[in-house]
Amino acid sequence: MKFSVAKLLSQLHPDTPTTITQLQKKLSLSKKSEKTQLDIALTALEVLGLLRHQDGKLYLQPHDHLVPARLRSSSKGFCFAVREGGGDIYIRDQHLNHAWDGDRVLVKIVREGGRRRSPEGIVQCVLERAHGTLLAVPKRSDHGLLVAQPLDDRLPSIQLPEDDSRHLDPSDHGVAAEVRLDRFPIAQHLAQGTIIRSLSTSGGEDQDQRLIQTKHGIFGRSARSRATLQPLDLQKREDLRSLPTLLLEVYGVSDAPQLPALSLETTATGSRLWVHTPALAERFAALGYVDLWMRERGAAICMGRRWQGLVSAKLVKASTFAVDKEQAAVSVALDLGPDGTLAGYRFCRSRIKPHVLLNARDFHALVGQGFQLPAPLQHLKSHMDTIGQLHTVLEAVRQQRLAAGSIELDLRRPALKAVGDLQTVTLDEKLQGWLPRAQDHEPMAWLREAALVANRAFGHHCAALKLPAFYVQNAPAEAGDLNGVARTALGLESNLELGQDGNAPDGATMAAAFRTVARSRALQQQLRNVVKPCTFASEPGPYMPAGERQAYAPFVGAALHYGELFNQQLLTTLLCHGKRNDGSHREDVDLASHQSRDQVSWEVLSPDYGKPFKDALAAGLCQHLLDRSRFAAVVEADWIALCQARHLESRVGATMNGVISGVQSYGLFVELPPTHGEGLVHISALRDDWYEFRARQHRLLGRKSERQFMLGDAILVEIQKVDVLRNQIDLAVVTTASPAEPPEVAGQA
Repeated sequence: MKFSVAKLLSQLHPDTPTTITQLQKKLSLSKKSEKTQLDIALTALEVLGLLRHQDGKLYLQPHDHLVPARLRSSSKGFCFAVREGGGDIYIRDQHLNHAWDGDRVLVKIVREGGRRRSPEGIVQCVLERAHGTLLAVPKRSDHGLLVAQPLDDRLPSIQLPEDDSRHLDPSDHGVAAEVRLDRFPIAQHLAQGTIIRSLSTSGGEDQDQRLIQTKHGIFGRSARSRATLQPLDLQKREDLRSLPTLLLEVYGVSDAPQLPALSLETTATGSRLWVHTPALAERFAALGYVDLWMRERGAAICMGRRWQGLVSAKLVKASTFAVDKEQAAVSVALDLGPDGTLAGYRFCRSRIKPHVLLNARDFHALVGQGFQLPAPLQHLKSHMDTIGQLHTVLEAVRQQRLAAGSIELDLRRPALKAVGDLQTVTLDEKLQGWLPRAQDHEPMAWLREAALVANRAFGHHCAALKLPAFYVQNAPAEAGDLNGVARTALGLESNLELGQDGNAPDGATMAAAFRTVARSRALQQQLRNVVKPCTFASEPGPYMPAGERQAYAPFVGAALHYGELFNQQLLTTLLCHGKRNDGSHREDVDLASHQSRDQVSWEVLSPDYGKPFKDALAAGLCQHLLDRSRFAAVVEADWIALCQARHLESRVGATMNGVISGVQSYGLFVELPPTHGEGLVHISALRDDWYEFRARQHRLLGRKSERQFMLGDAILVEIQKVDVLRNQIDLAVVTTASPAEPPEVAGQA
């Protein structure tokens, strides 16, 4: 189907009538079959009471009694509807109404929850299906039907046509296939689908990437053929070509997204840090094909050594920074005090000419030599003062961020070759609410600090001018949750110091303390689990990864995330069309600087220029981008898990030292350093005793032997089975390793 119910409902309004012809146009429906599907959907929604059809016009009906949510199922059959900002709703199997794991739904609550019980509900309507295609294994059912069994065991079987029997694996080893869903279940009838292609499960990295792409349905999405760009007039921009500008090479893939360039000036009161981001927003028409295509995509996705970019190829080519090449940019000048505090800022459209490129190898050599110039890097001689000052300034900015409550954890992605660019930390963190700790020799460590403070400045600016901006929010962790982590730490014999009131310190202090304890990684994982996730909003709010408590509106990584591209569109619109107090329209310094916070009390964007941004936010842009960001995170996590499983696949039967990363009633989760692949020791494999689960103590305790398995313990395990497609690693305990010895991979090359 060309449209989802969610998209259909977004086009309707309770007070503004819409005709079916207008709705067909909004949904871009031209074929007779598409219009028939729309008629069926409208009839069903009218029966459900979600819309009203009167005098040939459609009205959206109030449905406050229905809760929008996303389904989350388990392999055991339990299902919950997860709603934003509220508790989960339990859905019994007979009340799913053929909704599947991941689907967006409307739920009617039929039984209120209690103190220890979730409310119960019934799925009334599927707003949007999560699966159009999926990975599955074709096989014969017990009744002789040809079915596809999804690799995700939370999904039911799909009936296949008999012609697809040619895809069966005669060796009975199983073969992965991409299955297109032609019809979801109806009453007692199974879903129906067709195999599009068979996929190799042992074809190397390229085939593995195809498996992940197929699993998440990210094929065939290109804007190249219809991407028409608008020319830029470089003469109408602030000339910053003489400003010494540094490019940092962060990613190892040639088609990776473009990152900002940096410049530094010394001022009477401190330093002026310039952050230049490629001018993307001015090169395409707002609400044109390219803009809407990128909005739908939402975010760039990295799969190791391959990117699915957000920005079209033509736009990348037109805007890429290069040494000695004049290029258009959107720049911000950040006035910083000697201690790294943000004292002021000014935005402008600029033209720059980068002077030098510092790649990762050169950067590592400079840091390793304490910024003393090694012989092979003599070409950097004239830039060494700027590079050294930049390091000092950005380290001061980082210390200010940490002092303001930003949490850094040593929970990096594994150092596997196939993980590629995913080993690099990101410019900021739009989902998890904490930052992975960067090393001094990483170029992204510098770019991240610059981006965080630049985005803080834009957040303050948008909040002061009441601009319709895209904000990222993240509140501090709850004191009760931090106390729970502290109790765990003290139970694991950590030397964490509590406050005078007996409560745990703040999250940033705990993160720093856990970095030096014996069970460091396990405790940092516990802290990670209680940090509040980020949300996207149209109103300002705190964003703790940057140590920001007022407003954070990202725009520096416009090539990475549509929310940042949206904000760059807003910024350039402000710079070009912002209104002064007398109502005139011109590029005005006061509207682009921190001085405007106390001076501007009028609406700086006229309705003609402000309405597209307000309409986009009102139509659910923040929720859409949150969904797309979560989708990108799942794809990247699946790729990393597959890389870890591939690494361990050749070690089946070997024994390895690991660390217990989780304790549950059904077994132990064990991480296997250095790749941190995680496997399960099922409770049934612990046959030497009957083990009791002590949840508060995070341990399993043997009744007779009093042998215990505790969170963070070193343990020796045997790898028994690796299912690469399902990312499942089965382990068995051999014996416990000595806690005094750091866990290492036995026999690693």
